[in-house]
Amino acid sequence: MRILYISKSVIPSRSANSIHVMKMCQAFSDNGHEVVLLAPKIIGKYENKVTNIYKYYGVKKNFQVKKIWHPNIKSGAIIYTLAIFFYLFFAKRFNLIYGRFLHGCYISTLFNYNVIYESHTPIFYNKNYNVFIFKQLIQNKYFKKMIVISQALKDVYLKKGYLSDSKIKVAHDGADEVINFNQKIDLMGKKKNLKVGYVGHLYKGKGMEIISSISDKLDDDVEIHIIGGMEKDINYWKNKVRSKNIYFYGFIPHKHIGNYINSLDICLLPNQKIIHTYGSDVSRRSVNISNFTSPLKLFEYMSHKKAIIASDLPVLKEVLNHKNSILVKHNNESLWLRSIKKLKSKKNRKLISEKALKDFYKFTWKNRAIKVVKNL
Repeated sequence: MRILYISKSVIPSRSANSIHVMKMCQAFSDNGHEVVLLAPKIIGKYENKVTNIYKYYGVKKNFQVKKIWHPNIKSGAIIYTLAIFFYLFFAKRFNLIYGRFLHGCYISTLFNYNVIYESHTPIFYNKNYNVFIFKQLIQNKYFKKMIVISQALKDVYLKKGYLSDSKIKVAHDGADEVINFNQKIDLMGKKKNLKVGYVGHLYKGKGMEIISSISDKLDDDVEIHIIGGMEKDINYWKNKVRSKNIYFYGFIPHKHIGNYINSLDICLLPNQKIIHTYGSDVSRRSVNISNFTSPLKLFEYMSHKKAIIASDLPVLKEVLNHKNSILVKHNNESLWLRSIKKLKSKKNRKLISEKALKDFYKFTWKNRAIKVVKNL
């Protein structure tokens, strides 16, 4: 099948959505499809000094990336949509349009293309014209189904009554299968110490609140390693944390993240009850993604056979349970400390990490790519 993936992700960038898009395109191609990815060409938004986007994301060059003009202005999305229209007008025919860019998916139906739209947040939390476009899309006969990243998000859509159960499919996020668990890097600190790690952004709600509060209460032979984050967030937490057993590594390109995870003994997923999307103006926007998120790091932890301690939130329990992880109340310091102490035991770590890896295999990117286009 010839698939066009329409995205609004800036590629290359540090965003999780750009990783998701690149991994899915690779997975579609791995499954035997011919794939073209459309992405916006926004001057000044790209990650600096990236000469090869495939290597940057650690994906095969088995699909084509086509960048289309998107001016870096407030109304740029409208121009990008028009550019997609003209691309479709002249492009060789595709069998399927798949995408996370609502307007691009809707435009595709005007060319009589079968369309699958993927949503990671409720569309009706956005501007009214987005809701109008969404309604036009789902009422079109060429709209096949919508993919959402959690059952919780599906329930939100079903409650609104826009779509029937059969038109919404849950496909949690994923990760690549790990080939070599022994490919590691030398972390800071003492080699004999227990290495507890967190991977990802450090903005409010992602869990640095609880990590910072427990860091100076850990035993002397336990270290915390923070991999990721923007400079302003790292500086904020460095000034706030008083402990000497916490190490910050800053942004690491995604292709190297696996080596860091391999070097950890325990991985933390301390999501809080309120998380706003990165870069959003919290004072103006009320989108709380904590209720329906599907964190990439969760599946990467599982794929690397790691012992996971995670917040006991309903959406995370769609994947995690008390056999493949330790689940604790998101803001209970004593429970987080007790769980880390419990996992000082190699036996305890092995028990839940092996179950996590076994449960992971249904969440590979390749399996996800098969699932989302099944029964078209």
